[in-house]
Amino acid sequence: MNFHLNYIPPKSNFNLDHKSRIFLSGSCFSDHIGNLLKAFKFNALQNPGGLLFNPASIAASLQNVITQESLKEEFIVERDGLFFSYLHHSLINGETKKELTEKINLLNNTAGKFLKGAEILVITFGSAFIYRHTTLNRTVANCHKQPGTVFQKKMLTVEQVVKNYSVLIQQLQLFNPALRIIFTVSPVKYLRDGVQENNLSKSVLLLSVHELVKRFNNCSYFPAYELVNDDLRDYRFYKEDMAHPNDQAIDYVWDKFSECFFNDKTKELNQKIQKLNLALQHRTINNGSDEKRKFEEFILKQKEEIAKINPGIQFS
Repeated sequence: MNFHLNYIPPKSNFNLDHKSRIFLSGSCFSDHIGNLLKAFKFNALQNPGGLLFNPASIAASLQNVITQESLKEEFIVERDGLFFSYLHHSLINGETKKELTEKINLLNNTAGKFLKGAEILVITFGSAFIYRHTTLNRTVANCHKQPGTVFQKKMLTVEQVVKNYSVLIQQLQLFNPALRIIFTVSPVKYLRDGVQENNLSKSVLLLSVHELVKRFNNCSYFPAYELVNDDLRDYRFYKEDMAHPNDQAIDYVWDKFSECFFNDKTKELNQKIQKLNLALQHRTINNGSDEKRKFEEFILKQKEEIAKINPGIQFS
């Protein structure tokens, strides 16, 4: 009996390997893929501005990376003795406005240099809902626990997303002509918006991406959303909150991502890296035993084999 579709996404017309520079921006699902890329020793940079969920904030973040525009003081808010930016995740903060601004400028500078030489940009949309600061007249990336009366919540339209990203993609093409963009839509359910509202939001995102991929030859789509919601389609693959995919689901999507974008040589190298990663997590009991000596010899041999294939891969 089959309990899921085993949907196989179409093979990409380009490949990623361990020499590829991969920039990821967007919701927490981009973090999951980014963490796996790093675990398998790919050259990846993820969410320098922190997690971003709506297309407007993701676009604004990428535009700031391109222009290197410094954070304006009007977008800084104080809470619990720390300073935050309305344009960044709460993990990015400072004890003073100056510290926060310098931290963000450094992150933008690092991200700009990486994106300039990147081959791939992965953009993951999470929700079409935005929160607009009524006084600043600006969509915020994070409300930072400010009173709800300060913001107006609304849903972006397909037309708004497509118009915004048509401009952004053209800017990215000028900034880095070799850049390819992979769009994904996060399978995470935003249930606090409401079940029906979440589905409407995801529909906006899916239709927007569909239109952008049609318009721009350097854009493609990876169906992370469909793999969890239509292929696996079972709450066994979600965490206890019934909203976030669990590790098993993430690994499943990663396997499909690998089939889509990696050639056989890259997948073979990934297997060796995974074998070494698992071995490095092992702890021997007796430091002076033959077991420890054999273990260290095994680790050294695995590192040498990987170095022969790709000398640039480093293990701590």
